[in-house]
Amino acid sequence: MSSIFYNITGRQGKREDMAGYLKRYARLQQTEDQEEIVIGLPKVLAHQFRVYLSQLNLSMDEAVQYLIEEELRDHSSPESRAERYKEFWASVIRDMGIERTPLSQSWYSFASGHKGISYTLSFGRDGRIRIELSIDTGDKVANHRIFDALKAQRHEIEQHFPRALTWDDHDHRRSCRIALYRPGRIHDDNLEELRAWFIRGLSLFQEVFSPLLQAVV
Repeated sequence: MSSIFYNITGRQGKREDMAGYLKRYARLQQTEDQEEIVIGLPKVLAHQFRVYLSQLNLSMDEAVQYLIEEELRDHSSPESRAERYKEFWASVIRDMGIERTPLSQSWYSFASGHKGISYTLSFGRDGRIRIELSIDTGDKVANHRIFDALKAQRHEIEQHFPRALTWDDHDHRRSCRIALYRPGRIHDDNLEELRAWFIRGLSLFQEVFSPLLQAVV
């Protein structure tokens, strides 16, 4: 949610600027049906902010402080984020029992045995993490042929997963992606849980997709 306010203000994580913005423009009032609305924000953002407060059961002052802290966390130094990524991937490959070099980036890939196709674990910019089968052989036609062959088996494939997968052909651009998402960021306190989710999910992706790739690539 903090990123939405960052886009509105154009300010770079200064505590007093964010507080001033929220206190001045996000005044809460009560409607006749006791729903809170936010004055001074576009209608869509006002609704999102009201839902956000309701879900977290926060007062206005608490919400202001929370959003300020989240803004500062989201815009921590690149060096700090890079080090956290490196430490996180080091713990992932350690728990997997493999010897690889941890990288200081938001994603980590594992070979599928087929050129241009990999299993990738990543932290997105939208506050979610994902496990994906990345398809980019360098040939758009080949990529979409593989993607379509797998998608034709979507119902059977998704029986193996706890929730529906996201099937993304990137609006018919070159690469394609089949992904599983959940909330998560590198600055979260539950990194151990995220690490376990990545490892279980990677194993499941490999188990499900490896035999299918043998047939369609």
